[in-house]
Order: sequence, then structure tokens, then C-alpha cells
Amino acid sequence: MIQFQKMVTNRRAELAVIAKINAEVMVRGDYALAYRNMASSFEIHFDTALLRWRHGESPVSDMQEALSVSGKMLAAITEWQLDDEILIGYGHTWNVVRFVSFLLDQPAELPEDRLIQIRQNISKAPDVALDFHILDALEGREWRENLPAPFERLASRKRQMLAVETYRTYFDILDTDGDVEAIEPLVRIAEANFKKRSRDGFYSGGPTFMGGGPDNPYVVDFVLSAILKKVGWTGDTIHKWRWAGA
Repeated sequence: MIQFQKMVTNRRAELAVIAKINAEVMVRGDYALAYRNMASSFEIHFDTALLRWRHGESPVSDMQEALSVSGKMLAAITEWQLDDEILIGYGHTWNVVRFVSFLLDQPAELPEDRLIQIRQNISKAPDVALDFHILDALEGREWRENLPAPFERLASRKRQMLAVETYRTYFDILDTDGDVEAIEPLVRIAEANFKKRSRDGFYSGGPTFMGGGPDNPYVVDFVLSAILKKVGWTGDTIHKWRWAGA
């Protein structure tokens, strides 16, 4: 309880600092830095949502705040004429926006005309490429095509084997077509995989919402939750989405 409260309080303080800094940054016209700060604010709101979720509180309000920030980021891309380098550097943010949008059943504004280029660039990382396949599945598009290639790249390094197993389980769940008996053991494997992130080098040092290192007991696997929502699983796990989006 104390650690949870401390983490949430610290994030509120970080948001206040960023808001103050950004007011000054925009006055002097440093729009690239302002956009980066917005991306940080988005991440903090999302972190806070997952902290509340794991603690048994509704994450909806914080997720909606995150989507609100993403809307401001989209406006900034157009109004400030931000270049591709800046946008691609924070391309992963738009993937998280899509996961949040799916969980909330709330359409999110996205930089549609530039997402293709973002995907081409950040998909060089195999785990990110696999995230795009998951998002394709969630959003009703073909997701199996070319799936083996990023798996092969991810498996090329021993330190990435937990990630390989994690994504394999995700796609195995998507492949069940909602078969409850088939999903149940896969969810337990996914739960175990997530716990292993606390001791895994690939996930440690990443953002809080990825659940690596000491952050693991305080957040949930939001990717798993989105997949379980997609397949309509009715079982129980801390990673299950159980709130109305509105």
C-alpha cells in the first residue's frame, strides 16, 4: 500500500513539473522538446493507470487522460510541423495509444498519414514488429502474414528468449478462436511469463508499463489484457480488463 501510494504521488509530481516546463518551452518555441514532454506525460498517465489497476482501482480515468494527451500530440504534429525524426523517435507511443483505445472502446486520433512510415522504422526492433501484428489482430486486420520473420529475429539472442515465449503465448491465445478450455492454460503461462520479467535482462530498465525489474509487482500485462478482451475470455486473472471504457 505504501509503495503504491508513493509511486502514484511521484507521478503526479512529475506531471506537474512537466506541465510547468512545457509552458516555458512553448513560449520559446522549442516544439521538439515540447512534443517529447507530451510523450512523457502520456507515459506517466498510462503508468499510473496500470498502478491503479494492479491495486484494484479503476484505471479508466488515467487512461482517458493519456488519450487526451495523445490528442494534443496529434495536434502538435500538424501545427508545429514536426519532422519525421521526432515523430519516429516516439513512434512506440502511438502503439500504446492503440492498446488504450482498444481497452476503453474509445476511438483515438492517430497520425494516420504517417503511421506507415513509423511502422517501417520502429518495426526494425522485432518485439515492436510483433506488437504491430497484435494490434492488427485487435483491430480486425490480417495479422498472420510475415509473422515468422520477427520471431526469428527475436530468437537470435539468448537474452530475448523470455520475450519469444511471451509473444508466442500471446499469438497462441489469438489462435484459439475463443476456445475457453484452450485459453485457460495459456493464460497461466502468460501470467508466469509476466512474473519472470522481474528477473529478466531484456525487460529490465524499460518503461514501468512493461513490468520489468522492480516494477513488476505493481503493474499488469496490458497486452495480454487486450488479447483476452479480443477473444472474449471469461476467466479470471489480474491482467483481465474488467471496466467500462466510458
